[in-house]
Amino acid sequence: MKKLKIASKFSEKALKKIMNSQTNVRAFKGWQIIYVVYSNPDLNADEIAERLCVSKSNVLKVVDRYNKYGKNWYVPDCRGGRREKRCHMSLEEEKSIMKSLEDSALLGNILTFRHIKDIVEKHVGKEVSEDYIWDLFSRHGWSKKAPRQHHPKADKAAQEEYLYFVRSMKYKKNSKTIWMPNR
Repeated sequence: MKKLKIASKFSEKALKKIMNSQTNVRAFKGWQIIYVVYSNPDLNADEIAERLCVSKSNVLKVVDRYNKYGKNWYVPDCRGGRREKRCHMSLEEEKSIMKSLEDSALLGNILTFRHIKDIVEKHVGKEVSEDYIWDLFSRHGWSKKAPRQHHPKADKAAQEEYLYFVRSMKYKKNSKTIWMPNR
């Protein structure tokens, strides 16, 4: 297998100092790969990967990026989270929609999940997933407000009488869940 070579931009002592100064685990692992390749030029990628408990492809990628970009080889990749290029709306658009919904909710209007989803879909111009709406609520600090299951001072006898009446009428009463911003 082909031996790896590091473009000697630093001394071994300088590489060790840079490696030990890293606070990010991924950056540390990358600098560790560079240090091992530099200090042991006779090792191949498989051996380095085995010693450092990383994948061979990771070793090859780090060495290639270091040789190409030097000290600035490591660019923290922002994993997870919101990416503006792939979003249905910008954060400002979301804020404006949520502000209009907040004004409506504070006036006493009942906002249901389906109603909010329809408004967002109309604004976006296409269908959006339910997860997107849940994430939208979470991003803007909204929480679900629903009626209590039972009142602490409820009269059990009256409830049983009412349930008997409802069951005999084949009638079921449902209460919609409403959405409001946290205050």
